[in-house]
Amino acid sequence: MAQAIDRLPDDPNELKAMLLAERARNERLVQIIKEMQRHRFGRRAETLPEDLMLLALEEVEQTEAGRGGGRGSQIRRRT
Repeated sequence: MAQAIDRLPDDPNELKAMLLAERARNERLVQIIKEMQRHRFGRRAETLPEDLMLLALEEVEQTEAGRGGGRGSQIRRRT
């Protein structure tokens, strides 16, 4: 690690240029990874299937009913 630090330039402008170049390279690599994942898994993998979304909604409804919250429980209490 010390050897790598010794090889860095002392000029701040050169250091800034190197940093900007590395950031651009990193952003490009992240974009390539995203494209490869989309190619491998497809756009469908980015969304929840309908059955999983319904399951999640059902869990939320059950949680609300268990806490006594939500509109339905308020209406029942008033009558």
